[in-house]
This record gives sequence, C-alpha cells and structure tokens, in this order.
Amino acid sequence: MLAKRKLQKSDDEFFEERLRFFFENGAKLKDICPECIDQYNDHSLLKLISIAYWVGIFSPIAHRQLRDKYNYRIAYVDSMAGSGITSTKRAGDYLCGSCPCAVLRAQEKNCPFDLVIAVEIDKDKADALENRLNSIRSSSIVKIIKKDILEVSQEIANELKNRTVSFIVIDPQALKGMTWAAIEPLIKCKGDVMITWFEHEAWRLKRAAESSKEYQASEANKKRLTELFGTELWKNCKSPGELTDLFIQRILKECNKTAFEKIKIPKSSGGYYLMILFAGKFPNAHKLVNEWKNRVERRINSTHGRDISALLDVKAGRTATLKDWL
Repeated sequence: MLAKRKLQKSDDEFFEERLRFFFENGAKLKDICPECIDQYNDHSLLKLISIAYWVGIFSPIAHRQLRDKYNYRIAYVDSMAGSGITSTKRAGDYLCGSCPCAVLRAQEKNCPFDLVIAVEIDKDKADALENRLNSIRSSSIVKIIKKDILEVSQEIANELKNRTVSFIVIDPQALKGMTWAAIEPLIKCKGDVMITWFEHEAWRLKRAAESSKEYQASEANKKRLTELFGTELWKNCKSPGELTDLFIQRILKECNKTAFEKIKIPKSSGGYYLMILFAGKFPNAHKLVNEWKNRVERRINSTHGRDISALLDVKAGRTATLKDWL
C-alpha cells in the first residue's frame, strides 16, 4: 500500500530540505515590502509543511490526469492568504507563507499552477502579497482579491467552474472567519480542499451557546453553530471530536468530496489544531490522502518535528549543526 512504502528520505534529510526551502524563499521575499510581515509561532512551520506536501502530490496528478489529457486549468486558491511572509514570534525567523509556498512547491515538481487566487481583506497585506507573488518567476496568472472571503467566495467558485481543478486552502486564524456561507462555494469546487479547524474553539463556542448568563450572546452563538453545522445536532455532541465529526460529515455529504484525513498540528502554547484534507472524486483518493496523513504525521511526530523550535535554531545558526543535533 502507498502508506506503507519506505520513506525515501530520512527525517534529517527531509527537514533539512524543507527548512532550506522555507528559509531561502523567506529570505528573498521578506525584502519586498519589509514593513508588512505576519507573525506566527514556530509550529506554524508544520502547517506549511502539510500544505506543501499535498501540493507535491496534487499538482503532478492534476497535470497528468486532467491538464495534459483534457486541457484543464490547475488552480490554487488561498482564501485567507496573509502577506506571504511569516516571522516567528520567538526568534524572528522568516519563512515563506502558504501562498508562495504552494506556488514554489508546484514549480519544484515542474507542474505549476495555471491560476493562483489569493484573498486577503487587509489592504497592506494584500499589496505585499501581490508584490511578492509577482516577484516569483512563474507562468501562473495571479489574482489578488482585497476583500473578505464572505463577499467573494461565490465569485471565485464561478471562476473555477470552467474546466478547472483546484486545490483550495481555508486557513483562518481562528473560527472567527469560519462560516458556512463563506466556505461552502469553495468546498464544492472540483478538486481538493484543506481546512484549518479549531475543534476546541468550536467546543468553547458550544459551551458559550449553552450558557444562560448572557441571553443575546448565547442566542448569537447558537445561530452561528447551526449555520456552520447545518443542523442543531451540535447540541447533542459530547466532546470536541464529535463536533469535528459533524463538520466533516456535512462536507462529505453536501460538497462532493469522497475522502478525508486529518492531522494534529501542536501549538507552542499547548494544545493543537487540525488540518483536515478533503479530496475530490478521483482514482485512489482514499489511498493518497491516507499517504499524506501517514507521512506528514510521521514527520511531525519525529524527534525533529516534536521540537521544531530547536530545529529552527539549528537552521538559523543559533545552535549546533543539523547533523549534530538530536
């Protein structure tokens, strides 16, 4: 089976290669609009790796099976794209963000995206991202949309209807920007979707909705949960995981997806969030998403992945060389 094939690279080789990718491209892009940079924790690198890993699977298959045979366009959509550069809060390391990461990874595989659509509501970040993406030598058509995703999700979905297969990343910083109205048109598009999901935040929202202390806030939370899950069955959920299952089942039922897997990304402050990958209707979808899960989880749970901050210190030259670090 695909998931049981021997890994081609050791953890040392894999992380050395991936960190070189994120550091070198981050160094090039940070000098463009240097005043505009996002800040995240060290563990955000693991999220970026999970996105890049699927691009490395998705783009060659989409080219081979749909672009070369049937003249499909291959699109990447980043629905909450940011500035394109991340500076780690702890040590100030610069890493290329999710949108440049996806574009550059597809180019590494010699299977570039034909169309890149990035949505960012903050004008300064959107301008910086546009300048950074335009600095990358690429055959991709780049469209930057400087609006809230809720305003433009249907417009984007309409753009992707005409012989286009897409990989869409929905990566909110929290559940604040996560509504069904905003994400449903994108999830229904032909192709694959990866969603950052905060199940413990959803659980806290459920508990707040059940609170009788603040009636108006409680009612607003109830409406929000019912809109997101499409049912009031969230009231019957007994754990954060059950809420996640309810969310997943709605997508599988209503959005033409055939397979999914989820992985946990640890947070520097403790706890975790989930990256959930949904695959569209294509041969071996279950095997391929399972391969993504198993291989990325193995990297995350390796010695390097469990102490990503130490690995970043090595790459930045703050501690011993990568080969000396265990």
